[in-house]
Formats: sequence, C-alpha cells, structure tokens
Amino acid sequence: MRMRAVLIAGIAAVVCGLFSAAVAQAPRPSSPMILALGSTSWLNASDIQAATGAVVKQDLGQLQLKDFAVIVLANIAFASLPPPIQQGLVQYVNDGGAVLITGGSQSFGSGGYQAVASIIPFKIRFPNDWSFAPFRSPVPLQPGHPILAGVNFSSVGALNNMDPRPDVVEILQKGVGGVARSINPLIAEVAASAGRVIGIAFDLNDLGGMRDLDLLVRNTIGYLLRASRMGRE
Repeated sequence: MRMRAVLIAGIAAVVCGLFSAAVAQAPRPSSPMILALGSTSWLNASDIQAATGAVVKQDLGQLQLKDFAVIVLANIAFASLPPPIQQGLVQYVNDGGAVLITGGSQSFGSGGYQAVASIIPFKIRFPNDWSFAPFRSPVPLQPGHPILAGVNFSSVGALNNMDPRPDVVEILQKGVGGVARSINPLIAEVAASAGRVIGIAFDLNDLGGMRDLDLLVRNTIGYLLRASRMGRE
C-alpha cells in the first residue's frame, strides 16, 4: 500500500514538473514595436518604453512592416526609405497600421512624399515646400485631442508649407499676428481605410527647448499605438 502511494506521488510530481516547465517555457507576448527612421533625436526610446511598453527600433532588419504597431518617419526623404517601406507603406496603413510623419527639409513635398499622397494628412502643393516662416504660438483647433493633453507650444520658425486635405482633422494651426486661423496647418490626422496617420508639418528637432516636447511625443505615440491594428500577436 505504501509502495503504491509512493508511486502515485512520484507520478504526480513528474506531471506537475512537466506542467510547470511547460508554463515556464511558454512564450510571453512580445512588446509592441515602433520603427523610427530619420532624424529622431527628439524621440526618447527609454521614455517611450517606460510610458507605453513599446520598443523602439531604428531599422527594419528581417522584420516585416506588419510586425510594427507604429512607423515614425522623421525628416527622411521618401527615396531614402528601405524599398519594403516605399512599396508597402500605403498598404500598411490601409490594413490598419499607424504612422507619424514629421516635417523638415527632407519631408513631405521636399522629401518626395507625393508618391504616397493618399495617406498624407496635408495637401502637398509644390515639391520644395520647406520654408522659414516665423509665427506666434500655434493655435489648437482640437484642444481636447489626446495628443495635445497638457502640452503648451512654443513658436516655430520653419515649416512645410501645405494645405489641409478636406477629409482630415486639423489639430493645430499656425498663428500669425494674433489671427486665430491662417492658411498653414501644423498638425493634422487622417483615417486612411483601417489605419491612421498623424502629420506634423514642422521638424520636432526645432522644438528642443520646448518644455512639453517629451509629453507631446508620448501623447502622440501612445495615441497611435492604441489606434494601430498592426504588430499584435
């Protein structure tokens, strides 16, 4: 009888051990990934990971676009993007991906993004649209938008001079001479099929001295992560 009890206890221990090992070896869900390309000195990877749990990568490597929840394109010419991004960016957004594209001398019209005009939240008017145009503090057009929460803007001296598309949500606009509205949108959002794109028509590197820059970046990345349908197991 004692031998039988010992045998049963031994079998139970083995089963429990195998179960525990299986649980220990079960892969944990990976963190969402952000692909950040271009001039991204304003993007604090450790800050973003602490705030959102997302891991920032700076090259595509062997991964596919669908593996990334958010793609950040920061003042990088379209022709300088890896071929899979040039060829697949529109489909990535249409399938549910999220993109942040920021301005500069290598972005929007000046960067050749007419090739993906269908997902750009601005109407690109001419190929060389990067211009110096000092203005007063920007005017929030959607003060309740999540990316603006707690953010106070400073003035900016240069922007990509574009028009808003009629189907977008304008979030921030240039303020000039105390006039509440002007012709230049600064931040706009477009829902392209199942995806979402936020465009910022100035270089975030120019806001290096702005107190709330990191907050703006966290807000924006967090918002896009919540909106994205990509990079999820």
